Amino acid sequence: MPNQRSSTRRTPASEEKTAQSLRDTKRRGEIGEAAFLAKASAMGFGVAKPWGDSHRYDLIVDVAGRLLKVQVKSAHCVCAQPGGGYHIRAHPHQRTPYRADEIDLLVAYIVPEDIWYIFPPRAFRTMKSMRLFPYRGRKMSKFEQYREAWHEFYQVK
Repeated sequence: MPNQRSSTRRTPASEEKTAQSLRDTKRRGEIGEAAFLAKASAMGFGVAKPWGDSHRYDLIVDVAGRLLKVQVKSAHCVCAQPGGGYHIRAHPHQRTPYRADEIDLLVAYIVPEDIWYIFPPRAFRTMKSMRLFPYRGRKMSKFEQYREAWHEFYQVK
């Protein structure tokens, strides 16, 4: 009986490609976090990185003596879906949505446009993802009210 490969079986080359994709995704996330750290620090906020990756938030931000848990997401290219825009997930890889008791704010950074969106949990609690359209054109995102909404850091209760 000839030795046949299953189409679902991973080869060393496919495993390396998957590992490389995960490293690239992780690196892009780190770039977004570093950009937020620079931006928030320049605005006068204190920023701390918790030890490890086991928390649902990426950074802790000190705003007038209050510590806020912030999750940072970043988009590095236009979405391939019809209509374009930038895709931001409102959940981690486990696909369990973030809850208000886990994070205080979700910050989305659109890297090519150098644009920030600051979302309180109420803005995305029923959504798994959001498409943002920060450039002027035919489509307008319903999330434009959160574009550069840095005041949200002072309104967290």
